[in-house]
Amino acid sequence: MLNKKAQGLSTSAIVLIILGVLLLAVLVAGFAFGWKNFSLWIPKDNVDEIVSACNVACSTHSVYDFCEKMRTLRAEDLPGGEKEVTNTCFFFSTNSDYSKYGFSECNSIECP
Repeated sequence: MLNKKAQGLSTSAIVLIILGVLLLAVLVAGFAFGWKNFSLWIPKDNVDEIVSACNVACSTHSVYDFCEKMRTLRAEDLPGGEKEVTNTCFFFSTNSDYSKYGFSECNSIECP
């Protein structure tokens, strides 16, 4: 019994098994309790998305998307100490407080 030899698991196999179990646990917890609980580790700002959407609305001459569609801008350092502001691209592009985020005026669209 003392002289029996067995094949051991390599270190990389053990690491992969542990990572697989952790991934499975995160997936089970996410689907069971909801993905909102993991939002602490997910970045919350969407400045690039909103700026890009506004630039696309301007370049495609989409009056509704630029002048009327409400967009929610989330960032840690918004004017007035807010964490979230909901308004139109026209508001963000004409208000100088938001120019530091990359919003620029759209000369091709005139909003009412």
